[in-house]
Amino acid sequence: MLLKNKDIFEFIMNKLPIIFTVFFALTLQSQTTKDNNKMLQTIFKVVDLHSHTMIPLAIIEISSRNKKIGGVQTDFDGLSPWSICSKKLVDDKIEIKVFGMNYTPFEKTYSIKKDTILTIKLEPGTIKFKDRVRWETFIRKELGIPFCGTGLELDTEIEAMENGTYQHCDGRIKRFNDIPINELYQWEKIEQISKETKE
Repeated sequence: MLLKNKDIFEFIMNKLPIIFTVFFALTLQSQTTKDNNKMLQTIFKVVDLHSHTMIPLAIIEISSRNKKIGGVQTDFDGLSPWSICSKKLVDDKIEIKVFGMNYTPFEKTYSIKKDTILTIKLEPGTIKFKDRVRWETFIRKELGIPFCGTGLELDTEIEAMENGTYQHCDGRIKRFNDIPINELYQWEKIEQISKETKE
């Protein structure tokens, strides 16, 4: 009986390196998966190349491997926060196009692996727009952004949003009304519940 226990003990000791190797491999894989599904926070700071003054209401189009993944506009302080789930980034990179009124359009690729602040310096342009309406019309045509529709269309969009099901970056799924307002930016709509299904 003693010999048998000794054999079992020696067998376990011999297998320990393999057990630890498998354990650490699984742990590393779990951590990698978790890291690849986290929310990344970016703050865009848009300034004049020469005067370094902040540029308000600049439009920023964001893509990753030629696929549009977001769009924001700077506030009156020239700042704009933006969040994205890391798994949506191809090779951890984003390409941005920045349009500021009476500034030369700016394009650049950045590597995003953690929360960061990106300072974008725009060169004053030669094309001068007399007012913001003409500039915004030009930008909408450049980016293919549809012009505002009717109030009825807006009501339909709001209803679709509220009846939708959303998924978090980490995989959780919730209905719109179950998501705290301050966390909405972390969720993406994945389906819409029709009225027939709801009733």
